[in-house]
Amino acid sequence: MLGKVLCRLAAGGNLSRVLFFSMMIMGVLTGAVFPFFVVALGLSSEMVFRPSFWGACILAGLLLGEINFLITRMVLAMPLKNLAVMAGRVAGGDLRDEGNPFCSRES
Repeated sequence: MLGKVLCRLAAGGNLSRVLFFSMMIMGVLTGAVFPFFVVALGLSSEMVFRPSFWGACILAGLLLGEINFLITRMVLAMPLKNLAVMAGRVAGGDLRDEGNPFCSRES
């Protein structure tokens, strides 16, 4: 169900936004589940289930989601930009091979 919703949103041209919200949701879920694992590892539930601990876990999850989003954008940005340049050339009739398309020096 969620996968279909995300695919529809991404197909609408909001791929970056879908990626951002997906990673933020994963971060919140990670932060929400983490306290239960901490209790299972032996920390007292009185300390773990305080609102301040929950808030810190959720905040850490959001930070993790943001960092993952930024890393993903950095890793994908250059290859996608080069692919768009190549697609433009092919559309214009230029079929010359200029080496590795994902590591070109052209920006």
